[in-house]
Amino acid sequence: MDGSTTSSEARDQEIRGKITLHLVAPLTFLVFLNSLDRVNVSFAALRMNADLGLDPKSYGFGVGIFFVAYLLFQLPHTFVLRRIGPRRWILCAVLFWGCVATAMAAIQNAAQFYVLRFLLGIAESGFAPGIVYYMSQWMPARFRAWAIAGSMLAIPISVIFGGPLSGWLMTIENPLGLPGWRWMFLVEGLATIAAAFFAYRHFVDLPRDARWLSSQEKAWLQAELERDRARAPVPEALQTSAQLLRSGRVWASAGVWFSLMSGAYGIIFWLPQMIKQIATVSDLEASMLSAMPWVGLAAGMQLNAWHSDRTQERYLHIGIPALIAAAGLVLSSSVPPGWLALAFLVVGGFGLGGAQGVFWALPTSFLGAGSGATAITLINILGSSGGLVAPPLIGWIRSESGSFALAVYALAGLLLLGTVLLALLWRASVPRGDRS
Repeated sequence: MDGSTTSSEARDQEIRGKITLHLVAPLTFLVFLNSLDRVNVSFAALRMNADLGLDPKSYGFGVGIFFVAYLLFQLPHTFVLRRIGPRRWILCAVLFWGCVATAMAAIQNAAQFYVLRFLLGIAESGFAPGIVYYMSQWMPARFRAWAIAGSMLAIPISVIFGGPLSGWLMTIENPLGLPGWRWMFLVEGLATIAAAFFAYRHFVDLPRDARWLSSQEKAWLQAELERDRARAPVPEALQTSAQLLRSGRVWASAGVWFSLMSGAYGIIFWLPQMIKQIATVSDLEASMLSAMPWVGLAAGMQLNAWHSDRTQERYLHIGIPALIAAAGLVLSSSVPPGWLALAFLVVGGFGLGGAQGVFWALPTSFLGAGSGATAITLINILGSSGGLVAPPLIGWIRSESGSFALAVYALAGLLLLGTVLLALLWRASVPRGDRS
């Protein structure tokens, strides 16, 4: 290895380290709060449902109505992001959802539950695609799977640590004398409000504004990003927002993301109650056990993203983990309830995390700069509709059958469908002579 190569690698590592410290790490913390304020309702449900008189169908509807707003308001979020810039947009989005999350502590009936879940969907709707777009403006393509997976790691972390945290907050005596689930909403919502003001002081819009990069580092990073845009194999049809609707690759990407998000949301909003059905445990124990599949998801997300960046291969690094996830889900419902079933859920989580961690490196590699934010939002809107479908579907199946088994099989089927769409996306993206 010659000296120039060593110097180049050292520079890459130094800049990558700075971006990790100043951008990826704080964004990961915000994604953690974003996910926690979205899914802590699954832990609250262990007591909240009885207090508010919610049956499985009503709870499933309340979980699902979040995603109606989440889907409807993503494009408006994108327009605001591009108009006012990422820094001010992050402040507005985080502050809005923090206030709504805090208000969850005061709900008194099912109607208020539905209204606040809908408002939370509006507040959080554009955050995930906005963060992906923001990261793409900072991180060269060859590092992008790792960087995006790093921020997405906050989602399983929000369950791994947020589950026990939420369970603990629900069990302690609080100075206001609130029921545990109300105290949990209050504390976690106020933490998000505080984070909004921290984010406004910390973030900048573009690399050229970063005080923690030298002039040479800014120039190098800008040159790398411009080189990526010049190399992107973007057909003219993807250069305008209206023409995105005619892109088969955009629709196939959305279908793959739909299958992955259906699996994730189907598990995340029902897992504590699944655990309670598997074994007689306390609420705190159920919250802690529900973290185990997400340990697998976190491990799969990081290991697979690291290997995908190392090999620069994306399709197999999404498809194979998706198949592993489907197999893990099926096997978890095919064995008697107990530790073996939980172990298969961990395997399923590992595969699901592996596929999710690499996914966004694929569409961002072929989308043009002019339509990138809109295309990412469109894919996320269509894909995230899995959250609108999966939780209510599981609630309905659970009410009708008294078991989660049939619902788990349905989620596995969606993951298999996603691998088929991924294969079609690969055929559309790879030149005919290069297929092997």
